[in-house]
This record gives sequence, structure tokens and C-alpha cells, in this order.
Amino acid sequence: MAVRLYNSRTRSLQEFQPLEPGRLTMYVCGMTPSFHPHLGHARTFLTFDVLRRHLTARGYRVTYVQNVTDIDDRIIERAATEGVPWDDVASRYLAEYEACATRLGLMPPDHEPRATQEIASIIELISGLVAKGAAYESGDGVYFAVDEGVFPHYGELSHQSIEELRAGVRVAVREDKRGRLDFALWKKAKPGEPSWPSPWGPGRPGWHIECSAMARRYLGDQIDIHGGAADLIFPHHENEVAQTETFTGKHPMADFWVHAGLLNVDGQKMSKSLGNFTPLTQVLDRYPAAVIRYLFLQTGYRKPSNFTAESIEAAGKGLRGLYADLDKLRAAAPKEPPERSSLLDREDDAALADFNAFLDDDLNTAGAVGWLQTYVKSAIKDRTRATRAVAVVEQALERLGLPTDAQSAGVAATSSQVKLSKAARMEFSIIAGERDAPDVDLVEKVVAIREQARKSKDWAKSDRLRDALARAGIAVKDTASGSQWSVDGSS
Repeated sequence: MAVRLYNSRTRSLQEFQPLEPGRLTMYVCGMTPSFHPHLGHARTFLTFDVLRRHLTARGYRVTYVQNVTDIDDRIIERAATEGVPWDDVASRYLAEYEACATRLGLMPPDHEPRATQEIASIIELISGLVAKGAAYESGDGVYFAVDEGVFPHYGELSHQSIEELRAGVRVAVREDKRGRLDFALWKKAKPGEPSWPSPWGPGRPGWHIECSAMARRYLGDQIDIHGGAADLIFPHHENEVAQTETFTGKHPMADFWVHAGLLNVDGQKMSKSLGNFTPLTQVLDRYPAAVIRYLFLQTGYRKPSNFTAESIEAAGKGLRGLYADLDKLRAAAPKEPPERSSLLDREDDAALADFNAFLDDDLNTAGAVGWLQTYVKSAIKDRTRATRAVAVVEQALERLGLPTDAQSAGVAATSSQVKLSKAARMEFSIIAGERDAPDVDLVEKVVAIREQARKSKDWAKSDRLRDALARAGIAVKDTASGSQWSVDGSS
């Protein structure tokens, strides 16, 4: 089955065919680091992370570009509010996002261009538009002349007429432009603002031209997939299309436009004014990254997703259950399984084909997760296929960007689940050499000490510690990647 994706440009589900056989180019609008990254960013970038993983697994050589808009009105305003240089703001919040991206397990982009480092490409594009008569200089900048009809396809991406778009646009007081829909390509510098030299005087690029220039420089005049959040369709992506296609004369700029649905919190749009905005760093401190990913995987990427305390707790419970079943499956498998690569050497493997079918169908992660849960449970009952089933499940988890065990996913037993008896706590305190540590930390330390004993082949000590853990109601499972533990009863 071929990969099918919903194309916002055609408003239809289409079979994906790359512009160049075997090679795929993807551009996703990245961060504007003017404030803390949030869950909405996580939802969008997790979507394209899974899409990239899947397309790579299906044999495409993917070149993935995700830009950084590191100069913007909001960055300048934030810098003025905080009384710091504009680039300090951009650097600080970009570093915060990148730390969150690492915690979320997002694959790094192949290219991550920053707008301020691409000024030459931006000026080249603007100059070309001016030369074609598609843009004009005014008192405060350079504008793309939408209202003069220089790009007759304007509105096709957002599926709106010029009249509809014109009626919904407000003209900012400071803008010196000819038409209501005309938009800034270059903004002439105001006192105290950062600026770069240009044929139109010192200034800085407009928002939309940055992405046109970066996508074209790193991926060419036409690309396979352009992605971003649904709220970017208009005006940002509509304006990108107008700029790029007018400059290159090639249609379409992107064969597929793929948009991720927006995020609500407790049924409302997330915003600072509603008091439901929480920095992503704080959310990741509160919940394991794998649980956040698992939560979003359970909703189709184009649908709005609703984040609630109940939904994230349910996602954590579901993910722990999946790993518990996987542990049972591993226990049923032979102790010395063959290499996984030898188990998965047939692309037409029935189980993987079923899993792929869901992701091939417009990245149906909800269906893929449901299939995975059912597959693991059914495989536990059939020991003859346990080894192969483990390999299938691990590959499916990796495709979804999930760790392959509970410990790595951060959903092993928590402090609220570990209640040591007085005797067990005293014994573990002596073993660990700590008196005041929480129960869960004591268990972790005893398990680590036992793991070291195993590595040193001190089997007697390893067995004594296993027995001590068992008396406290802690079950230990030794795996190739280390020892994993879980609450196995009451101490």
C-alpha cells in the first residue's frame, strides 16, 4: 500500500509520489523563540517527527528542514519588555526549545537555518520580486503587491477568494502600503531596532519571506512536503506560495501541504490571558516525555487535541500497561534470541504490514497504537511467535518515537507506588548508605548496586539483593539493556 496524505492544497487524500524517485524533501515551519515553548509546539513537531520516521522506514531518503525565525516583532517587543538585547531573547528561548526537543525524542533536523543567517538569500528573493514588478518599495519597507493581481492564484491554499480575504484583513496603522492584502517583504529599520543593510536601506526581513528563502535555498524551487500548524495556513503559508511561485515561475511550491491540528487545554484555546499556558519545560518536569507523545499519538494529527489532567493520566496508564504486556512477551521469548535484523528481513511480514497500513493511511497513529496494544496481548498467548513478536513491537515503538521499555520511557514505578515497610526501609538504607532518601530512590540504588554485582559476577551478592528486593515487594527483571524493576506486591 502506498503512503497517502491529506493535502491541504487540494483538500483531498492523495497518494504520495515524490518529485524525485526515492528522495523526499520536507520543510516544516519551526520556532519563533520569543517566549517559552509550549505543548502546542510539542504537538506539531511530534507529528512531523513521526511522519519523517515513517517515510524513512518506507525507504525514502528524507531531507528535513526546520527553520528558526530568530528575528520578529514579538522578539523585539519581548526584549524591550525585559530590557535585554533582542538576540539574548532569541538565544535563550531557542535553547529552551532545543532542550525540550531532546527530551521529547525529536530527531534533529538535517538543516536548521536561522533567518538572521540567511539575509543574503532573502535579499536575493526580494530583489527578484521587485524586478518582476511583483513588489514595490514604500516609506516603511518593501511590500508584495497582492492587490494588484501579480499572483492570480492567491487564496487557493486557504481556499478563499480575494474578496473574502480582503474583508478579513486589518491594516496596521504603521503600514505604508497600497493594498489591504499587500504584505511586508522588508521592514525599514526604526530607531533602536536591529537591522541589516539592503538595497532599500537598513532593515530586517518580513516573516513570510524568510521561509520562502530558506526552503528554496536548502531544498530547491519545489519541495515534496511543506508542514506546520493549521493556524499558519493563512496568512503565512498563503504568502509563502505567492512569493516563491512568483519568483520561480514554478507551480506548486510544495506538492503536499500538511497541517497539524491545534491544541486545546481543558477544552479551551491555550493562551496566557486564559491562564492555561504552561511552559513546555514545566510540563516535561511533571510528566514523562513518552507519555506526552503517547497522548498525542492517540488523536489523528489533523484533529484538534485536548490536553487535560485526566487525559495525560490515562495516557500514562495506557503506556505502562503496554510495557507490562511487552515484558510478559519478552519473558515468553527464548533467552538467546537471534539478531532482530534477521527476524525482520521480509517487508511483507504480516504484522508489520498491518502496522504500516495504519501509518500509510494519512499517518493514522491512533489506529497504529490501537493495533499495537492488541497485537502485544494476542502474541503473549502464542509462545511460538514470541521472539518475532518482540522484534515487531520494538520496531513499531521506534517508528512512533517511543522507547522500547518502561524504564527508558520514565513510566516505571513511581514514588507513590513504592511503600517500603519499616524493616525494608532500614535494610535498604544500610545497603545504599543513605538514610533520608525517598523510598523509590532507595529501591533504585539497591537495584543499581545489584546490577553492579552482576557485572562483577558476584552472584552471591546479586542473589542476596534480589531476595531483599523480593521481600519488599519489588520484582526485578534482568535484560540485555540492564535490570528493570516493578512493584510486585506489598512489603
